[in-house]
Amino acid sequence: MALCLIASMLMASAWAAEYPLTITDSAGREVTFNQPIERVIVTSSDAAEAVVMLGAADKVVGISDTVKNKGYYFPDLKGKQSVGKWNALDYEMIGAIASEPFENIKAVALEFTKPQNMTREIEVLGQILGKEEQASDYISWYDEKINSVKDAVDGMNLPEAYVEWSSSGGDISTLGPGSAFDQVLKVAKGYNIASALEESYPKVDWEWVVTENPEIIIVRQTQPAGHTEIGWESAPSQEASKLQAAKNELLDRSGASGTSAAKSDRIYFIDWDIMNGLDQVVGATYLAKVLHPDVDLNPEEVYREYLERLGLEYPEGRTMVYPEIED
Repeated sequence: MALCLIASMLMASAWAAEYPLTITDSAGREVTFNQPIERVIVTSSDAAEAVVMLGAADKVVGISDTVKNKGYYFPDLKGKQSVGKWNALDYEMIGAIASEPFENIKAVALEFTKPQNMTREIEVLGQILGKEEQASDYISWYDEKINSVKDAVDGMNLPEAYVEWSSSGGDISTLGPGSAFDQVLKVAKGYNIASALEESYPKVDWEWVVTENPEIIIVRQTQPAGHTEIGWESAPSQEASKLQAAKNELLDRSGASGTSAAKSDRIYFIDWDIMNGLDQVVGATYLAKVLHPDVDLNPEEVYREYLERLGLEYPEGRTMVYPEIED
């Protein structure tokens, strides 16, 4: 199991009546807390979103590089002590923050990436942080929005979609069965052409993509480390021009122009920030609109509500999907 989050929990000194508390994390491990949580280290932006959403930002004492690079989402966290890269943590720094032996530090694995686990993981985190009421409130909102997507696409056809995870020097990766995106695509009522492959992140040949002839092509787009705002500036803009150039490069690939996706101009770039983490519900709404343009869904409104819950304002004049989709 690939763990996207290992949140190191540093213990407080005060005892609480409901302790010891034992939870089961997403790695299937039982973790017992003998005292309430006072300090938290988050090692992914998805974990940071969850902690902030539940109103426990004040407990965070350490963050990974992904959290620091996403400072526009976490104004209250970006100044916290860095503990290194999410996949190469500085354990000496973690020990220094803890000021105690490693055996007293609790490591909890929660992913916040897959729809089938999302509400359970939020509930577990709420228990750990003593934020059960906040967790319940968010779960109610999340369920409402996810059910809105499911209801809107109920009975729709299943357009065949190809998603490109990465492409470098002809080396192409997509997202297969077991990946978070494969699950989100099912929620949004789409068919993943890589669903029959064996791996969650398989490498494929472009010729295979052309042969599969997807109706829709979705390209994963991540923000550079120095990015300071959510999404991209709407066209006409430099950011939109760069995305159009990337789209043109894809169309220049051998056979690309003959695919159904190219012929119907259904090639989209999605800001992947909204495809993982608690804002995945936003991503699912956008994805449903990409797959089924006529459904009665308003992704922008869902994102506004989500950002308000984080204490942030919606970024006017910016977009999460290129080319932009109509509400």
